[in-house]
Amino acid sequence: MLEIFVKVLLIMAVLLAFIVPGFLLKRFNFLDGNAATSLSNILLYVCQPALVIDAFCVFSQEDLARIQGVGQGTLVASFGVVAAIAALAMLAVLLLSRLVFAKMPDGNKNVYTFVAIFSNCGFLGIPFVKMFTGSDPLAVMYMAVFNIVFIILVWTVGVALITGEKREIRLKKIACNPGIICSVIGLILFFVPQINIFMMSGVEDLQILPQYLSYMNAPLSMIIVGIRLADMKPKALFCGKGLYLSSVMRLIVAPLLTFGIALLFFLALRGTQVIQSGGEYVLLAPVIAMAMSPAASVVALSQRYKGESDLSVAAFLNGTLLSIVAIPLMIAATLALWGVVA
Repeated sequence: MLEIFVKVLLIMAVLLAFIVPGFLLKRFNFLDGNAATSLSNILLYVCQPALVIDAFCVFSQEDLARIQGVGQGTLVASFGVVAAIAALAMLAVLLLSRLVFAKMPDGNKNVYTFVAIFSNCGFLGIPFVKMFTGSDPLAVMYMAVFNIVFIILVWTVGVALITGEKREIRLKKIACNPGIICSVIGLILFFVPQINIFMMSGVEDLQILPQYLSYMNAPLSMIIVGIRLADMKPKALFCGKGLYLSSVMRLIVAPLLTFGIALLFFLALRGTQVIQSGGEYVLLAPVIAMAMSPAASVVALSQRYKGESDLSVAAFLNGTLLSIVAIPLMIAATLALWGVVA
């Protein structure tokens, strides 16, 4: 428990430290009014897609051998299970959030619902699943699959929530989105390694491209938060019961719902090759992902689509700070419960 708490504290300290440059640059007028929007576009359309390419196309030789040893058929089935749990969990949180926040104004309701659904499954989820599995590459892959579902739903349900317009959910927009395109490319290169240029002998240095761009996700997203924070009054960050209610939904209710869904899959798949080859983290990776703090995408998308930017920053920071206590408790509870039922 203490190890988990220290890990959360250190990661959150790093995450929050990235806010400082954006805050200071904006406060001392080194950035103009379009800076946050421009950085949001780079984050959403370049860095987040690169995260998927990095996860599915760049491996050490040892990790690649471990993954390929499972067999493509079992991998496809395992990925399908993770994707199904992720999608069902996020949609379940969506439906529950519409009830919980039903009486709030539409703008507030939509931001709080976004925060409740979408977690920081990339920057936080992957380090945590590495810690609990000894950096098992399969467990990391399951988190990457979760991230693909996250991207698809963020660019459909998430955008609709931020804009308040269901018409934003259009097949053409989804198909042309860089995140979706890179997810498809990443999966193709993963399952057809003969054409994966990032793993070809003699050109390994090409791995730097997706790796460095993916590393930019956390700093860039928090710099955007810092820029927005510079224009806000301190009172707006912590006043309003909706902020705390959305944090409870994100940090407690969402992982518990996900655990329940994962348990149903476990009961249905017990004894199958998916569980035997992939281990318990086929089912627990989505739970860990959903226990993370709010996704910084809420701020970037609000900035990109002219949504409730101030409320998004407040909800994101509120949930991030509370997660320092909530994440260790929820992960410890998850592992304890899993030890009892499984």
